[in-house]
Amino acid sequence: MKLTKRAEQPQAGEQGNEAIRGQGLTRRAFMVNSGLVAGGAVAAGWLAPAMMQRAEAKTVAAEVPVEVKRTICSHCSVGCGVYAEVQNGVWTGQEPAFDHPFNLGGHCAKGAALREHGHGERRLKYPMKLVGGKWQRISWDQAIEEVGNEVLRLRKESGPDSVYWLGSAKHSNEQAYLFRKMASLWGTNNVDHQARICHSTTVAGVANTWGYGAMTNSLNDMHNSKSIMFIGSNPAEAHPVAMQHILLAKERNGCKILVVDPRRTRTAAKADMYLSLRPGTDVAFIWGMLWHIFKNGWEDKEFIRTRAYGMDEVQKEVARWTPAEVERVTGLNEQQVHGAAKLLADNRPGCVVWCMGGTQHTTGNNNTRAYCILELALGNVGKSGAGTNIFRGHDNVQGATDFGVTSDSLPGYYGLEEGSWKHWARVWDVDYEWIKARFDNKAYNGKLPMNNNGIPVSRWVDGVLENADLIEQGSNIRAMFYWGHAVNSQTRGPEMKKAMQKLDMMVIVDPYPTVASVMNDRTDGVYLLPATTQFETYGS
Repeated sequence: MKLTKRAEQPQAGEQGNEAIRGQGLTRRAFMVNSGLVAGGAVAAGWLAPAMMQRAEAKTVAAEVPVEVKRTICSHCSVGCGVYAEVQNGVWTGQEPAFDHPFNLGGHCAKGAALREHGHGERRLKYPMKLVGGKWQRISWDQAIEEVGNEVLRLRKESGPDSVYWLGSAKHSNEQAYLFRKMASLWGTNNVDHQARICHSTTVAGVANTWGYGAMTNSLNDMHNSKSIMFIGSNPAEAHPVAMQHILLAKERNGCKILVVDPRRTRTAAKADMYLSLRPGTDVAFIWGMLWHIFKNGWEDKEFIRTRAYGMDEVQKEVARWTPAEVERVTGLNEQQVHGAAKLLADNRPGCVVWCMGGTQHTTGNNNTRAYCILELALGNVGKSGAGTNIFRGHDNVQGATDFGVTSDSLPGYYGLEEGSWKHWARVWDVDYEWIKARFDNKAYNGKLPMNNNGIPVSRWVDGVLENADLIEQGSNIRAMFYWGHAVNSQTRGPEMKKAMQKLDMMVIVDPYPTVASVMNDRTDGVYLLPATTQFETYGS
């Protein structure tokens, strides 16, 4: 009972755990509870005494030959190269890749600890099942049989949309492609991954501007930039190796650095100009800079005439954002905004870099669209050292999105209309009518579920809790697969916990017990299936 008491009465030093405490779970309790799972004792329940013991890794004799394998760091989107030293199939050492074009033989602190992801003492070693509030070790045969039987039961009772397949940006391109294919052949578009949270706002802005939702430059091309604006991005801490390339541009090419962020970050410490705006006022700031750019004739008139569409409409909107109005909204005065606009106008080609500080807002789509429009006005498109660049979080957010692990597209950004399905039916060598029959064939608001967007990961909670009559599918979601996605990256914790308790089944496929495995307060119907890490698979 001590765990329950501590969860209710957090001790000193636990005040930074508000996100988890909102669900009645302190960070200390989470670590203890996930440790119970990883320990693997048959009788180890959440409130049982801790039974986890340190695993004694098998030692490898020094004379065993070392095999060097190349891999990619998974800790952020930079994608640093790593040499993994393997002995008897065990990853025993690592070195940064000296011939990799990004990290050039360097590592940040996260990358230096990469090997520990596969060797962590809390790693799941076998399937687990929650029974009567206690975790039990089960065989793979039992796990597959029981999970398979349950999803077939739910499909028969409530249709294919009652099961949600939540994928991951930690999957390789090939795994992502197979995951979307699996959901498609199951008969649902209720499939998504964490790009919905960290990248979908960028896709809306960038794809609607350039036609493709990805950053326009390589890190090496940014060496050619004469100016770089960081807005909602702090690479000195979040993407340290990327920051090395920024510093090279500054030192070798005289690149001017503008940092726009409510906090004075370590990146701001390297800036030529730093502006602290009010959180969430990015669009007003961009429009404020454009007000000065258009007033002083700093825009690239020829580029706009030949390459941009609709800039006249933008100018009408920008005209409303006078310096006084911009200061009222953003807190930045006319001198500051004018100085930022002049810095970018005087130093071209230049690029804009943003990260989660730009995208994870209710106005995230508007933000990314505005960043792109700024670059159009300055003519910073299609040139070396110019463009829009998104420093994201996971190492394969882009690949998992490209290969269709989303609720609104098939692989390769094919839509969900009949022609797209017929194309992929040919690729998969299956009959289109067979795939169609796998889906619920009742129309909702005049559209079949096969041709309608599934429920995005940001709304799966509503898919469980909302009145079924208000959802464009045959039933509520009754089973969730969390396949490489931990729910602590999302908000609405109390509602999420309530949704988890309502589900018939939760299946968590991950190398480690995640927040989902311990925040649900269930006593049964939860399965933990251990997965390989990225470094025990192959792919691109």
